Amino acid sequence: MKSNEKESEWLIPKSEISFEYLTRFNRNMMFLHLIQGILMIILGLLPIFQYEANIYTIYPIYFPDVAPGPELLFEFSAVGALVGIFLLLSAIAHFLIAYPLNRMYQEDLKKGINKVRWFEYALSSSVMIVLIAIFFGVRSFWLLFTLFVSNALMNMFGLIMEQYNVYTRKMGEKIKWGPYYLGVIAGAVPWIVITAFFITAGLEAAGEIPLFVYLIYGIELFFFNTFAINMILQYKEVGKWKDYLYGERVYIILSLVSKTFLAWLVFFGVFQPA
Repeated sequence: MKSNEKESEWLIPKSEISFEYLTRFNRNMMFLHLIQGILMIILGLLPIFQYEANIYTIYPIYFPDVAPGPELLFEFSAVGALVGIFLLLSAIAHFLIAYPLNRMYQEDLKKGINKVRWFEYALSSSVMIVLIAIFFGVRSFWLLFTLFVSNALMNMFGLIMEQYNVYTRKMGEKIKWGPYYLGVIAGAVPWIVITAFFITAGLEAAGEIPLFVYLIYGIELFFFNTFAINMILQYKEVGKWKDYLYGERVYIILSLVSKTFLAWLVFFGVFQPA
């Protein structure tokens, strides 16, 4: 009887991957993100590493012959801190999952949900998007703010997608893809803007754009799309992705690799001795 009650807690097919394994895995990821985050902040604060970008606000001027003039809001120079932030946010999320919220994490996974993941992504990947946008010449504070919010909404739609489809597997119903499509639209907005700036910069400064900028664009665009592909594979139950916890492990690996690549590309590209 106890066995049946335990089995009934699962709203998705029971996984061969144990919660103990995922807990250890999250603990290891916590340390990897933490070490890199602290290192990036320390390196970014060293005087030999310099990067500055002026962030402006631009408001319309209601005179037909006068163009709106940008006003300097602040001078952005804390690249190391910003890189460290998205790494440390991931470290905090893995800590919460491995320790105080571990029970909730396990119960959510039985339903095919990981709330902590989506809230962490909403913050960390949005910081990443802002950083990438700054590298490609986006200097308007409110445009950067819009990109941050749009990317955060993409991740919130990911959470809604999981919550919306909690019982579909158990009941044998069709997957409801509405939240996924909305998330794709929200997630595409920042990359459309970044691509427009990237193309414009390429046309105006052909041959002058550093290699690391091209690498950031290509690698991070690729990784951002792999998260969406991972979700498709989960809900289509393709191959090993029939096991929801396999997809969960892939999310964790993708998060580490994408953040690590961006952090070290920034370091080797921007953090060069002045």
